[in-house]
Amino acid sequence: MQMMTFQIETEDRLGITHDVMESFLSFQLDIVKMEVRPHFIYLKTHSLPFDIQDPLCRHITQTSGVRRVNLIPFLPSELHANELKTTLATISNGVILVDSNLRVNTMNRAAETLLQTDEKRYKGMELPTLWGMKKEDCERLMQKETSPLTIYIKKTQVIRVVADFYPICMSEKYDDLQGWVVVFRDLQQVNEWIQSVQRSEMTHFEEIIHESEGMKNCIQTARCVAKSDVTIFLSGESGTGKELFARAIHYESLRANGPFIPINCAAIPEQLLESELFGYEAGSFTGASKEGKAGLFETARNGTLFLDEVGEIPLHLQSKLLRVLEEKSIRRIGSNKVIPLQFRLVTATNRKLGEWVKEGKFREDLYYRLHVIPIEIPPLRERECEITLLANHFLQKTCELVRRPVLHLSEYARQQLYLHDWPGNVRELQNVMERSVYLCPDHEIEIHQVSISPSRNGLDRSEMFETVGLKPHLEQTERRIIKVTLEQNKSIRQAARQLQMSHTALLKKIKKYNL
Repeated sequence: MQMMTFQIETEDRLGITHDVMESFLSFQLDIVKMEVRPHFIYLKTHSLPFDIQDPLCRHITQTSGVRRVNLIPFLPSELHANELKTTLATISNGVILVDSNLRVNTMNRAAETLLQTDEKRYKGMELPTLWGMKKEDCERLMQKETSPLTIYIKKTQVIRVVADFYPICMSEKYDDLQGWVVVFRDLQQVNEWIQSVQRSEMTHFEEIIHESEGMKNCIQTARCVAKSDVTIFLSGESGTGKELFARAIHYESLRANGPFIPINCAAIPEQLLESELFGYEAGSFTGASKEGKAGLFETARNGTLFLDEVGEIPLHLQSKLLRVLEEKSIRRIGSNKVIPLQFRLVTATNRKLGEWVKEGKFREDLYYRLHVIPIEIPPLRERECEITLLANHFLQKTCELVRRPVLHLSEYARQQLYLHDWPGNVRELQNVMERSVYLCPDHEIEIHQVSISPSRNGLDRSEMFETVGLKPHLEQTERRIIKVTLEQNKSIRQAARQLQMSHTALLKKIKKYNL
């Protein structure tokens, strides 16, 4: 049956509500619901024909203190209930409202789906019964703000959730408890969210910009062993992209759904490195957390641990690391309990660890334990064919970041990039391109000159020409062109045809430049 709701705006007068109700009674109308708020009276009745509506509204407005009468769709409480219902329906987490006796009043659609129930079955049921647990266990859990728990839907079906409990009180003293709001999330869904965040940070081998044979070989080797758990040893100068390789290996592996834990061994003080790696029990040393702490070995469980600058690990910790790799287990500092481990180890260094072994700075047994699959990433100066590719990539990325049209490199700027020896490798090139974009005037569409630091020899571009003359630069350019062409072709004869020179002449050039 259809209903009508009257909104009656009034003055603040004693007895005005009674007088308004008399108007309805004089028309022999039943009042289904009524709400009173300051300066407003709301009355709900059955739907009325127009020949009764109009006289009724005139009769109400003649009441002393009544200002106006309007027809509205809902009572304020109904509107509030609809808003709350819609809000609860759109929340992806399960929400349950219970009274002070833990009886369920209502729950949202997500909770019904997760618990496989409906209003007919749960209305008035006690929360412990709904969750398949004892009442005292449920009350104990609700004393905590957040708690993981197991819900028994059926005898053979359980779900693991994390629940938050919020008391409904009129004051902050919690001495007038009226009920609880219980918000819970399926742990499987939480793990899927975590994995989706991790996937957004994924690096795939296809995303590593490369063209040189050296980089192709590195990627091929890394891909070949990515799906196994073999230890990989990445070496190369600072800034060549060792962590990028480590991430690509992780997300190509069978542990891609697990965590990727990077740690720079050179960035952590020696006295803290052991506790960070191995963790510790409560009260193990002065300043230790009262709850203890899991180490990075544990945190990397079912994932990949990336130890960057592994050569900086102190000698006394190298023996412990070797034991971890051999026994696949650890003991936290201050504990005798053995914790089994399951993780994949990838290490990296920009040091010549083979020489450090001879000098006694690095353990030989650990070196060979880490050096199972060595991958040496070539420096940027040996990948000259990639300089322009990488420069354009960083140029586009930075222009998008600062929201300006993509800039182009002038011929002079390209020559600057080729003449630089890139001691900082790809990281330095990225910084140079970012700096050049920020320093380029807004009206320019081309970068005429990149903002680049002097080379290792301390000479800028003009000084180099004045010092060594033109011939060495011509030879250097010729060598680079021949080298790139050889890398792009399968045979010397194909390269000679591309360079428009004889096969014999190209062989002489190859011998001359030791290519």
